[in-house]
Amino acid sequence: MTPLPTVRLALGLRSTAQSLGVIGRDAGVFREQGLDLVIAREETAGPEGVRGLVAGEYDLAEFGAVPLVQAVYEGHDPVILLAAEQTNAMYLLGAARIGGPGELIGQKIGVLSIAGQTGVSAAAMLDKWALPRKDVELVELGTYPAIYRALQDGGVAAGVLTADYGVAGSVAFGLHRLADLGQELRFQGPIVATTRRYARAHPDRVQRAVAAYVRTIELFIDQPQRVLASMRRHLGFLDQAQALAVHDFYSRRFQRQPHPSAAGVQRVIDLYADGSRPPLRLEDVWDRTFLDRSLSA
Repeated sequence: MTPLPTVRLALGLRSTAQSLGVIGRDAGVFREQGLDLVIAREETAGPEGVRGLVAGEYDLAEFGAVPLVQAVYEGHDPVILLAAEQTNAMYLLGAARIGGPGELIGQKIGVLSIAGQTGVSAAAMLDKWALPRKDVELVELGTYPAIYRALQDGGVAAGVLTADYGVAGSVAFGLHRLADLGQELRFQGPIVATTRRYARAHPDRVQRAVAAYVRTIELFIDQPQRVLASMRRHLGFLDQAQALAVHDFYSRRFQRQPHPSAAGVQRVIDLYADGSRPPLRLEDVWDRTFLDRSLSA
């Protein structure tokens, strides 16, 4: 039997929103599309994630739109293919001892990286609250589990985490929502990306991968019994009841036609437009053709 072509995937975060490649692989969806999907890296968020993509260390990546747009402004060629959700289900969560935003003065907030989507979002939220950045320290912790642990042990007073951790942490140790960053900032949520070079060299593989993502989203929404075990293995901290609650949350957010939000992508583009260079256009960071073909097939 001829081996299937291999496609290497990197995952930015250990979260449901960035688990579709794992779920699709475990359910056999990528093999049905004629691909052998290999998870090349996990928890490679922010600038490091996009660096590996443009360096050719992997072929596809699931991560946030902010580092991708930054990389395009810097002259690199990553490109958005699709997005399961249009805004982040990402929150600034406070420890039980923090009653409100004003109590963050003199405290630490855990983020994945200061330059990536979590750090940029936390800083933007401090600005909206008119809290001086010099009075609140953003601490790079690298992974969501590390932020979650720091909230548990008191190392930080607040942290940027996804809904998965908010659901579990509210019950386990009183985490509560200080801000819904997705609703407050309206940045594009997690995306699936490749590079233009890879898409030109392997258009059939990219097309098959996009079709597999579309099918995996349908599977996630319609057949929870086929995805819950994979979710729990990937996240590593949910019990069955928490997994059901998290699945219910995301099954109502995920889009069967996973188009990114034009307005959300534009907000990220505008974030880095500084007048020293021409602003990017949507088509500079987003290739619609593969998804359009999959949805019309």
